[in-house]
Formats: sequence, structure tokens, C-alpha cells
Amino acid sequence: MKRGFTLIEVLVVIAIVSLLIAITLPALGSARTTARQTLSLSNVRSIGQTFAMYADTHKTFPFPGQVENVNVPGGGTVYSFEWFPRGTIVATSSLWQFGTLWPALVSNITPWEEAYSTWISPGRDKSLPTLDDIFTDLEPHEVVSYEYSNSFLASHRNWQDNAAEDPRLLGPTRPDEVTYSSQKVMLWDRHLTYLTTQPEIVEGHYDANTPMVFADMHGAVENPLDAEEGAPNPNNQTDIRRLHNTPNGVRGRDY
Repeated sequence: MKRGFTLIEVLVVIAIVSLLIAITLPALGSARTTARQTLSLSNVRSIGQTFAMYADTHKTFPFPGQVENVNVPGGGTVYSFEWFPRGTIVATSSLWQFGTLWPALVSNITPWEEAYSTWISPGRDKSLPTLDDIFTDLEPHEVVSYEYSNSFLASHRNWQDNAAEDPRLLGPTRPDEVTYSSQKVMLWDRHLTYLTTQPEIVEGHYDANTPMVFADMHGAVENPLDAEEGAPNPNNQTDIRRLHNTPNGVRGRDY
């Protein structure tokens, strides 16, 4: 005798399937986020290795001493450098902008065409930037996702107690000047575009676990807001963000 499903049986099956989907989807979403976080951690470690190669060649971590610096009337310096596409020239009067303009310093080691996909947080468009992107929708300092700590762009004395504004405190950092290399952050993912929900921004950082690489080149996922509070920077008085402004600079500890 043929027997079909009753309406109640069909509804029970639909309810069970819906329940299984409701249970499974968050787990799948979490697994996807975890996978992308792992990729971001791999990206930032790769950039750290590029910085280590730079240090092997120049004996310091990346610093705009290798680009054309022009003194301007009234004091100060304009940093002029090649950007992308090749032949594009960008300039800034702020040394601290190299926290995000660092590709100009290392592109001779890892060219844009080879490395750009590792310079952006998973979830962003991997297409190389164009002139239209840079000068209409995307400013140069927003092109890459990984931020370079300003602590590596000045002497550690810049962040000591009672430090005063002094341009002589600006300069490159040698690897041997980093006292606690396993506790001083060099780079981190500031975009976190792989997250399904944008976290709250607190003190200039996302309040979320963030892939980062330390000066000894090990990677970790930490919340920037758990790092040491930022110390005053007399040469950049508008910025006191953690990781950038570690007390005692590269001689201090973030975690």
C-alpha cells in the first residue's frame, strides 16, 4: 500500500531542517572568519619578513631616508617618493604618514605586483590600485591595510618622560635597539575587513582581536586595547594611540 507524508510530518521535517540550518550557519560563518584571520596573520608575518630583509640591507628598519627629502622654507621636510602605478609621485610633510605609506620604502624588495595581495586585509578587493582609485576614491594612506608602528620612526627617547619636541629625535631604528623584541609590535591589520560585523573603534583601534607581527617576527592575534597605554609623542602631539606610542618606544613593551 502506498503511503504519503502527512502535512504534520512535512512540517516536522521542515522544522528540523530549519533548526539544523540555524545551528550550522553561525558555525560556518565562524570557521570562515577564523580562516581569514589566519590568512591575515600570514600576510602580516610576510610583511614582517620583508621588513627584516630591509633591515639586513640598510641596518635599520624601514625609514624614509631612502626617498627624496626636500627641505622647505621655514623648516620641516617634504618626503617625495614613487607610489603605484609606477611613475606616480606622492609627497607628504609628515614622517608619521609612513605608518601606512611604508610600501614606498620596501617596494624595491617586494614589488607591488607580487606583494599587493598580502598588503590588504582578507575581504578587500585585491586589484592593484589605479590612478583613479588613489586620487578620487582612495587616498594613498588608505591603500594598504597593515600599519607600521611609529615607534620605529624615531628614537626611543621621543616617548620617555619629560621628552620635548626635537626633530633630532626622528630617525631610523636599528634591530639591536629593540629591547623586548618579542613584546614590541611592528605591524598590525587596521582594517579587519574579514569580520562580518564591524567592531567599535576605541582610541583609534578596533576593539577586536587583531593579527599583528612583533619585532622578533613572530605573529600573534591580540586586542590592541590590551596593549600598554600610549605615551605622549612631543613630535606628533595629535597622536597618542597604543602600539604607535609605546612608552620608551622600541625599548618598551606593548604586551
